[in-house]
Amino acid sequence: MENNVHVPNPAEAREALADIDTAQRAVRDTPWPTWLYPVNALLLGAMTLTFALGDDGFVPLLATSAALTAINVLAGYRMGTPFTLPTSRAFLALVGATIACLLSAFVVAELTGRTWPIVVLAVAAATFYLAGGVVHRRSTGAPR
Repeated sequence: MENNVHVPNPAEAREALADIDTAQRAVRDTPWPTWLYPVNALLLGAMTLTFALGDDGFVPLLATSAALTAINVLAGYRMGTPFTLPTSRAFLALVGATIACLLSAFVVAELTGRTWPIVVLAVAAATFYLAGGVVHRRSTGAPR
């Protein structure tokens, strides 16, 4: 037995799919709270710096990652969008650069005993993320 009484024609189906895309874009392009960008940048910089601590840096790395995750999930729930990624390609590219800095700090810590490259990478990670935050805010049309 069929439960669907109305079967949409192709035009209705295309319209419904376009509405879904529009709704998803509206959710993904919701501006984040302004305070979240510098907090994330600070935590990502701190997370990168934990590699300068050597073997003693594992617990601080876990603590900063847990704090970063918790703050973002809680902020996302308050906004109604806990697990969405923005559509801004520039923002996503800058987040990728931030992650590359974080991973590079890990590699530097494993290969050398020097801490200055890790400090530079931490500053770069925070800077890339802050630049991404500016790009994201502007892409959503949020007031400055």
